[in-house]
Parts: sequence; C-alpha cells; structure tokens
Amino acid sequence: MQDASIPRPRISNAIDNVARAVGGLAIATFTAIIVYVVICRYALSFTPRWSEEIPRLLLVWVTFIGAVSAFVRNTHLCAGLTDLLVAPGRFRSLLAVLARLASLLFLVVVIWSGWKITVLTWSHETTVLSWPAGLVYLALPVTGAIAFVALVAAELRK
Repeated sequence: MQDASIPRPRISNAIDNVARAVGGLAIATFTAIIVYVVICRYALSFTPRWSEEIPRLLLVWVTFIGAVSAFVRNTHLCAGLTDLLVAPGRFRSLLAVLARLASLLFLVVVIWSGWKITVLTWSHETTVLSWPAGLVYLALPVTGAIAFVALVAAELRK
C-alpha cells in the first residue's frame, strides 16, 4: 500500500539504501562462506570449525536487515489484498493508518523483548568461537530501532 505520490523522507531513503547495501554485502559474504565450506568439506576433506556459527549469525542479521528495508518501503504488511478487496477511500486509508500503528507497536515489542533476550544471553558463549551468544539476538533491537526511526520519519513527513 505504498503511496507513490508521497515521497519518502531523506532519512528513510538513506536507511533503506544502507540496509540494502549492507544486506547485499552480507548475502554475498554468506554465499562465499557457504561455497568455501562446501569446497573444504567435499574437495579437501575437512570442515572449518566455524562453518555453522558464522553463517547462522549472518543469516539472522540478513533477515532482519531485510525487514528494515521492507518496513521503509511499506511492503512488510502489504500482500496486495487490501487494494483488491477494499475500494479506495476512507476505509482503505483507515486500514493503512492501522497497519502503520500496528507496525510501530510491533517494533516497540521487538526492540524491548530483543534487548531483554540480548542482555540475558550476552554472557553465554557460542560453542566454537566463544563469541557472545547475544550477538544473534542483538539483531532484534538494532534493526527494530532502525526500522522504528525510519517509520517515524516517514510519518512526520506526512
């Protein structure tokens, strides 16, 4: 339900561009690591000890970075059904406002609960690399806060 007539504010565009660039770089890194691990495992007969932890960490972060871009582009809750089922007018506008409010509320919950679980798991270490286990969960409050800022900036623009 992205309205093409309302341009996104610069901060939202900047957040989207950075999220897409970082996400693309992380996907390329993830792919290179997986190819390297497969070559090591099947051609060189050994498996790097970090072959599960780093790709898992990257995959979680890439997923939530992609969610930031989806929130900025207003496609996260948009399956295209609203435009098909609801005629343009006040009710569709009301649904759009409710979707934005639900998104903001959801992000507050993600930030709060993500921070709590990050703090709870920070002292735990990953099995192989002995990194803080909270690094995986840190994706929740960080990307949630970034998406929240982008959505608020877009709302203030209106």
